[in-house]
Amino acid sequence: MTISQRITTYHEKSNHEGEFILYWMTSARRSKRNFALQEAIREGNESQKPVIVVEALSLEHRWANDRSHTFVLQGMLDNREAFESSNVTYIPYVETQRGEGKGLLASFLERAHLLFIDDYPTYLPKIITQKSIELAKCQVRVVDSNGIIPIRLSERPFKTAYAFRRYMQKEIVEQLLNLPAEYPLQEATKLPIVDSKIIHDIFNSSNTPQTPFEFIWRVAESGPVGRDALKVLAIDHSVEPVLSKRGGSRTAEKILHEFIQVHLPNYSEDRNKPNMDGTSGLSPWLHFGHISSFEVVLRVLDKENWDPTMIQLPHNGRREGWWGLSESAEGFLDQIITWRELGFIFAHNVPEHDQWESIPEWAQNSLMSHVDDPRVPGYTFADIEHARTDDELWNAAQNQLLREGIIQNYMRMLWGKKILQWAPDPQTAARWMIHLNDKWALDGRDPNSYTGVFWVLGRHDRAWGPEREIFGKVRYMTSDSTKRKYRTQPYIEKYS
Repeated sequence: MTISQRITTYHEKSNHEGEFILYWMTSARRSKRNFALQEAIREGNESQKPVIVVEALSLEHRWANDRSHTFVLQGMLDNREAFESSNVTYIPYVETQRGEGKGLLASFLERAHLLFIDDYPTYLPKIITQKSIELAKCQVRVVDSNGIIPIRLSERPFKTAYAFRRYMQKEIVEQLLNLPAEYPLQEATKLPIVDSKIIHDIFNSSNTPQTPFEFIWRVAESGPVGRDALKVLAIDHSVEPVLSKRGGSRTAEKILHEFIQVHLPNYSEDRNKPNMDGTSGLSPWLHFGHISSFEVVLRVLDKENWDPTMIQLPHNGRREGWWGLSESAEGFLDQIITWRELGFIFAHNVPEHDQWESIPEWAQNSLMSHVDDPRVPGYTFADIEHARTDDELWNAAQNQLLREGIIQNYMRMLWGKKILQWAPDPQTAARWMIHLNDKWALDGRDPNSYTGVFWVLGRHDRAWGPEREIFGKVRYMTSDSTKRKYRTQPYIEKYS
């Protein structure tokens, strides 16, 4: 099997005096179906050097808060359990004060033979990868475990889901034949184990305290115990953990199992209904890398007894009817492959993917031609953030975001369209949506969530008529039309 399409190499020579293979885990925070971990172990076996995995959590970003920290540390707890019986040394590190761990990566790199690091096209993981390339004196291999289609396979972004779907349909079978190992740690049995003194010296040389396991355990407990433990961190404590959503691979696998057994058969019918739990609900776990999209896709294909001979040609960009699966299975795969990976490839190829400039010219021109249209009633950002509007359905969607860190599938689209209607101008609408999503959503700060935000403004969509105030030719949605289309009262009552 070759995964060369997923690996980008920087610096030609490895550090032959290096004492270990280092995998700096930033976005694929899991031990299963992880290409970077798989390759680090393979390299360790070939060179007979120990493998160290460092999963670090920094405070050096705007949206560090109790919600996201709790979720990540719960994942660390699962990872510690997965790694502890293997020969791979797993080190979870949580920064407690800004700048405390700034020298840790450099100290590890001083003694590393080779660095593996996740390839992620946006936000903090991207910055860390760029920094590691600058710091490293050894070879750096940046490894893509994001999705089924490697983000660097295409040298251009795709304007529409249809265009990407046509491209994906030509590549999908080859990618499904080049799977990540389900349990890469099984290949680590003959690895040498790193001397603990090396790790001790690295932390000391960077003046960085190691994170006690008890601290991770206390935060992962969530509730009062976890909140009390988090008080020592310089993060936003106003964004509370979501008690009903525990981070980590174990929870992700349970949710996937329930979705496939209970909800997948009715997915095509239920996924947009606000009063139904018709979607997989996996977006937070996918975002933090606690589960691989390969795992999700393969489990769906296994449920349907699929094999590549079932593909119906020609596929020609069709949304459904080409896999040879049930309508619900094909609809779900279109979401997790087409729409999710459309955003990842766009983010990789478009540096301004999280900015107004990323939407198509027709949408910019149309929205700006209506910039002077009256906005009634003129809500402030505080009104929006705290769900203080006169629209009870929209308030319910915002309250779901505040409480649960997600918004139901269809309601997320309406949520954005109403912000576009109420904000002073479309650029402000974009900033407000990103602010709210990055701060409150468990799946925020993600290429897929940026796709959702900018779809509201016309990205990956077409012009619609008739032209309307404020929206121009951008797709229009209202709360009244949503109420006519779906049964929304239970949703309103739940989140009022």
